[in-house]
Formats: sequence, structure tokens, C-alpha cells
Amino acid sequence: MNRIYVVGAGVAGQEGFSRQALELISSADLLIGGERQLALFPDFKGQTLTVGSNLPEVIEALNNRTGRTVVLASGDPLFFGIGRYLLRNLPEEEFEFIPNVSSVQYAFAKIRQPWDDAVFVSTHGRPLKAAVDRIVANDKAAVLTDERNDPAAIAHELIDRGREGYACWLCENLGGEDERIVETDVRGLLEIKAAPLNVLILVKQFEGEGKDRRSWLGI
Repeated sequence: MNRIYVVGAGVAGQEGFSRQALELISSADLLIGGERQLALFPDFKGQTLTVGSNLPEVIEALNNRTGRTVVLASGDPLFFGIGRYLLRNLPEEEFEFIPNVSSVQYAFAKIRQPWDDAVFVSTHGRPLKAAVDRIVANDKAAVLTDERNDPAAIAHELIDRGREGYACWLCENLGGEDERIVETDVRGLLEIKAAPLNVLILVKQFEGEGKDRRSWLGI
């Protein structure tokens, strides 16, 4: 079977790929990925297809593939990634997934917090209120935001609900030269213009606001 290899890109450029992943990419006839992922391989000699709003075109190209095909994704392709869309449109036995460190995993490591007890939320193309519903129902959340439902918008919604008792870490451009991690609170997020590539981590410190604060630890 002519498998499709879906390879996750890490946060450290080419250095973040395993030897297996680099060998698959170098021997591919067709390399598919976003602009940022394809830019990691400027010397690639085969055919490329840039992923944007053209997902039906991507599926058509995969259906018509004739040689080795590699799809580049961010981190773990099956964690809020393109993997879910691919599996909805093509038989799962045609794929082999090679995950990498996700931006969320990397962000938790950078702020020195465990992440096995966190809830994961994405606001990409999703209603903001539904995302915040999940945040306030949990003590720890990692949020992948978009340009509309950005960290400031999430902060506004939390404040409107009287649920601003979170310590916040805004982790931007992870792995890049302009990586920045800002520790703040919910109101502090209102003052920050977040980079498009960010992970927002929230850890509950107390319930309510002002004089109505109650420690979530019960002390």
C-alpha cells in the first residue's frame, strides 16, 4: 500500500524531527504542509502543496498520489491537528502518523507545570462561550486561540462571568527566536496583544472576585 505519512513538526525547526521523519521527508515525491512547515525544507526537490483554506484540494491530491507522500503538521497531528480531518475523508489504514512534541506539551514544560490534569480547549472556528464553559468547569486549562477568540477575548468573557481567579501564562511563538512567555492574571491579559501563534494556560487560584473570593483549595 502506498501509505501517506503524516509527520509532526516540533518547535525547534529541522532539529526537532527524528531521523525517521527526516528520511521520509527527503525521499518524498509530494510534500504537503502549511507555509511555516514547508519553509523548514527550502531545498526539497519534489512537488509541494501548501495547505491553507484548500483542504478539499489536499484530499484530491492525496487520492491521486502516485509516489511517496508526506503531510507536515504541527506537533502531534492528532491533537487539534489536521489528522482528524484527514481521517474523516480517507481510510485510516492509508495513514501512518509520526507525532512530535506538541506546542501545549512544550508550553507546560517551559512554565514547569504538570499537564496530565489539564483540559485542552481550542477556539479555532469554535464559539467562544462554549470554550469558556470548559475552562471554568476545570481547575487547569490549555487553550489554543485564534485571531478572533484571542486571549483578551477569553479574559473579557471570564471577567463578565465573575470567574477571573486564574493564574495565566501566555506562551507565544514557542521554539522561535521571538519566543515569549508572560505570566500574568486574567485582567493582565486585557493589556497584551497576543501573537497569532500562542498557547494560553490558566490555573485556577480562587473562585469569584474581590471580597467574594474563595480559594479553590478550600483554605
